[in-house]
Amino acid sequence: MNNHKQPTPFNTNWKRYCPQVPFPPYRHLPGTTPHPIRDPLGHSYGIEEEKADNPLPPDMWQQNEAYLYGVDLYNFSYWWEAHEAWEGLWHQAEDTYRLFLQGLIQVSASLIKYHMRMLRPLCTLSTAGRAKLRQVVVECGNARVNYMGIDLPAFLDNADAFFAPFFSESVTEETYQQISVKPLIRLQF
Repeated sequence: MNNHKQPTPFNTNWKRYCPQVPFPPYRHLPGTTPHPIRDPLGHSYGIEEEKADNPLPPDMWQQNEAYLYGVDLYNFSYWWEAHEAWEGLWHQAEDTYRLFLQGLIQVSASLIKYHMRMLRPLCTLSTAGRAKLRQVVVECGNARVNYMGIDLPAFLDNADAFFAPFFSESVTEETYQQISVKPLIRLQF
């Protein structure tokens, strides 16, 4: 059964990292809400995406408004919009930075599938995204990797705990309701 109501943030009191940029009027759910970019009724229809001529490197993440806004969108259950914010950066990124953004994008996309009760894509996307973030930890060569403000091992522990019940033999609506660990992003400045 698909849940077509708007997603509710896991924690409405979570800290905003880019509070100067307002949230869109709705959270896009594919097949349910107007497509934000393609539909004339979409919340971002006709808005040109800004591309930086000189994108900020990963070590300047604190000044990267698109990245910080993507984190806010993600944490407040604007998962499709977070994916879009990070995808703009991903197109210009390279190497570990590109892998990191792709991992976040896939985890965010998996949360849309979680909300819409689409189990197979939830599992596929969450597995792929977490694998990419684990690879970032390996490439950084440190068990306590803080990449772009995220303690990746701690985030992955939470994400693993969140997604684990969806890989069991029997997933029911109760499985979705009994989530205790939330895969929120806490940035460390």
